[in-house]
Amino acid sequence: MKRTLISVTAAALAVTSVLAFAGCGKNEQPSADTAATTAAAQETTAAQAQGAIPESDTVFTYNGAKVELNTPIDDMLAALGQANEVSSQLSCHGEGEDKTYSYNGFTVNSYPLNGKDYVMEVVVNEAGIPTSKGVAVGDPVSKVTEAYGNNYKAVGVYYSYDAGNKKSLQFLIENDTVTEIDYFYTV
Repeated sequence: MKRTLISVTAAALAVTSVLAFAGCGKNEQPSADTAATTAAAQETTAAQAQGAIPESDTVFTYNGAKVELNTPIDDMLAALGQANEVSSQLSCHGEGEDKTYSYNGFTVNSYPLNGKDYVMEVVVNEAGIPTSKGVAVGDPVSKVTEAYGNNYKAVGVYYSYDAGNKKSLQFLIENDTVTEIDYFYTV
């Protein structure tokens, strides 16, 4: 564990040094793409140093549509379109109703806050809908740890990877196989 932490810290310092010296002697502003790439690299390095995954790994993507946790459900509906089925129940998170939007192969759960509904969870339960790092239902547990590392928290039969800001990516593991993927926001 200590050796891994030292390796991650060394890698973080190397990336930081390269980024610091890359701009020496230039007076021009970095492009938006360069700034975004640099920010993503820093986010990934910081998350790995803390034993977590980058927050960007908790963004669910389906057919090019992106769904972010703790964002208004209207944004999700605009991106994914109308659900096959919508159900609701009295919320335990606030005044109003928790809602479940069912799509082919996944569901999206919402919670109410101040009169608006927000994305709380995306649950993928069918193969063919991979994470940003290519892990899908039906994959062996080894693919999860290859993609996300061993810094998960075992929560029952879930491998839970923390992304900070109350967001996590969780894999339900049964018989050494991924049977469900949860993008989760803790309300």
